[in-house]
Amino acid sequence: MEKMTSGMMGDFNRRQIYHLIYQRQRISRIGIANELRLSLPTVNQKLKALEEEKLIERNGFFESTGGRKSIVYSCVTNARVAVGAHITVHYIRLVAVDMYGKILRRVQIDEDYEHAEDYYRRFGEHVNAFIKTLNMSTKKIMGVGIALVALLSKDRQSVAKSVLLGSSEGTLADFGRWVDVPCQMFHDSEAAAMAEMWFSPGITDAMYLGLNYHLNGMLILNGKIHVGKEYTGGLVEHMTLHPGGALCYCGKRGCFTTYCSGRVLFEDKEGACQEFFVRLRGGDREIGDKWSEFMEQLAIAIGSLSAVLDCDIILGGQIGAFMTQEDVSSLQRMVREQFQYAPSTDFICLGYKDEDVCACGAALAYISEFMEEM
Repeated sequence: MEKMTSGMMGDFNRRQIYHLIYQRQRISRIGIANELRLSLPTVNQKLKALEEEKLIERNGFFESTGGRKSIVYSCVTNARVAVGAHITVHYIRLVAVDMYGKILRRVQIDEDYEHAEDYYRRFGEHVNAFIKTLNMSTKKIMGVGIALVALLSKDRQSVAKSVLLGSSEGTLADFGRWVDVPCQMFHDSEAAAMAEMWFSPGITDAMYLGLNYHLNGMLILNGKIHVGKEYTGGLVEHMTLHPGGALCYCGKRGCFTTYCSGRVLFEDKEGACQEFFVRLRGGDREIGDKWSEFMEQLAIAIGSLSAVLDCDIILGGQIGAFMTQEDVSSLQRMVREQFQYAPSTDFICLGYKDEDVCACGAALAYISEFMEEM
């Protein structure tokens, strides 16, 4: 085992002090010293260094317990910021997130995707303009995570296949050429699952279902995303739910997505999710019938997934954001009525509720990397 030098020990102490402040959000130097069993001079030295790096800040005082009030130390929430972009066939969603994953700004840009230099140039212009609206030094912007409705190559440098985008020729270099900060690409379902794991760090094994206009999914095993040997893991939307059934955009019939996506509920009105649920909760009979059929089909699919995986099922995406605990209870009851071996304990839950979960997850990849390297 390599012997730890004084420099290595100093870096280690700096790192663990920063992580403790990040986790506690508000803590005193005495609290740091006691919890990490470090001397006050060591704590003071590292706090000073972290302040000079503008990673932490003094944030008021704790209430006095009889002596001098203790200074509150907190992380600078915007010490680093990352941008996420969710690219679909008709629009680009951009978000900026801080060190805790809070969305600072978001915008939707109507832009039809095409594999053409002019599109990538416009994409870069949109991103660069968005970054300028943040009014901060570009040194703080770690990069842009790009979530695509597309399968990627194993090295995530190029699009491997995408029926929805209509092209399999895009590369990371195409997108990054016009952007002023580093970029990386993700499958949008992977990005959504990354966001779910960030906001629910206790997840170990789960199947994430993104109930969006186009259904997607991703399997989480042992706290890590299972991308598969060819980076195609999680394509549950194309498992056959009804052989010979409705025609899917992939060319096959009976796919899960043809029965349990927003397209079934909103028909061709992409973005009409809120209107649908307003009418549903208001007692609209026609909308209610659609929802009942949707839930029945979803119960069939979840029963099959549960039989194979025996893990939690997380419902996220645009539709998941409007679902209630009552919906979840009804769904679990339906699964148990259809499948004798369905879990007896609660196994379906609602995920992170935000329409920009894909863009957010792509951005959080940079925050995660920073925290790991810090």
